[in-house]
Amino acid sequence: MNIKNILKIIVLVFVVFLSTVKCFPSEQETENIEKLRHGTFVKVIPREEYSTLTADIEDEVTFINMQDMYVYETNAIPSGTIFYGEIEDVKEPVQGRDASLKILINKMITPDKKVYKIKAHIYSENDNYIGGNQTASIYYHKVPHYIQGFKPILKVAPLNVYEQGRHTIIKPGQEMFLIIEDDIILK
Repeated sequence: MNIKNILKIIVLVFVVFLSTVKCFPSEQETENIEKLRHGTFVKVIPREEYSTLTADIEDEVTFINMQDMYVYETNAIPSGTIFYGEIEDVKEPVQGRDASLKILINKMITPDKKVYKIKAHIYSENDNYIGGNQTASIYYHKVPHYIQGFKPILKVAPLNVYEQGRHTIIKPGQEMFLIIEDDIILK
């Protein structure tokens, strides 16, 4: 075989390879999506103030989405969508730990009045409990710290006696995330 034939074969293989590679989104990506996957985060803000001081289990809560959420080219959750839920659990403040609450979202209503049953929680790193931070120590004691060749240095170390916890307050307009726990079938 001569060089011309080898080059023709290489070019032919290259053209065939390029024709199989998709340069554009697949049909599924450009079509309307059918469902929102679990694990999706949505930025929301509370519509009113919620506090562990006044909250009871099963109290109704509402949040609103202030920006459109797109999946590919589809506006999956339009701006102004309202999320309804309830307070699932309340933990009172104790010595050493602030109060916390857990919020379950069970319904969303879009601006065009479509109602979706969902299962979601307001996200927090603390197992979805909002608040519950450890309080500061009340008492400290001095502990010598020895360094070879120097006089000991006194350091202050906290004792295991902490401040009384405070109530947690969620203020209106505070940005939060909800995490979808089950797939949402969109109509």
